Amino acid sequence: SIPGQGTEFQVRLPFTVSVNRALMVRVGDDLYAVPLDSIQGIVRVSTSQLNVLYQQPLTERTFEYGGEDHRLESLGTMLGTEAQPKLVGQKMPTPVLVIKGETPYALQVDTLLGSREIVVKTLGTQFSGVMGVSGGTILGDGSVVIILDLPAMIRSQNDIEYQQAMALDA
Repeated sequence: SIPGQGTEFQVRLPFTVSVNRALMVRVGDDLYAVPLDSIQGIVRVSTSQLNVLYQQPLTERTFEYGGEDHRLESLGTMLGTEAQPKLVGQKMPTPVLVIKGETPYALQVDTLLGSREIVVKTLGTQFSGVMGVSGGTILGDGSVVIILDLPAMIRSQNDIEYQQAMALDA
């Protein structure tokens, strides 16, 4: 500070931080952020229709959206959590996210909590190898939320299924 001339401030912002719009979703007791640019659409599906679809093998479990069949899966199952789809006793239709990407996918979540602007923070080298996680954000209440990269997670899932199919053929 120089009296009569003013004060100079230097603000340094890390390049690893960006702001993005994301849809907040709940799967079981966990909260996740899904970037809006990875979502093609959101539909609500009756629990009876989902129950019928979940009875089919994964490779045959498809949901039609926009004239195209999408593979249907629970986001909790895709994440490998113990959270199973909450369909029993549900009267209201359940939200399903239609994801953009090479493979058409529809992922059922338990609850939609609306969209918001989030500050994206990288998780460091410890998490760089975790497929399907693009970063984290801290909400106003101080809770940390994982930001999902669903197209990358779907690609990883397809790679695993392909390798398993090749192992069965060998």
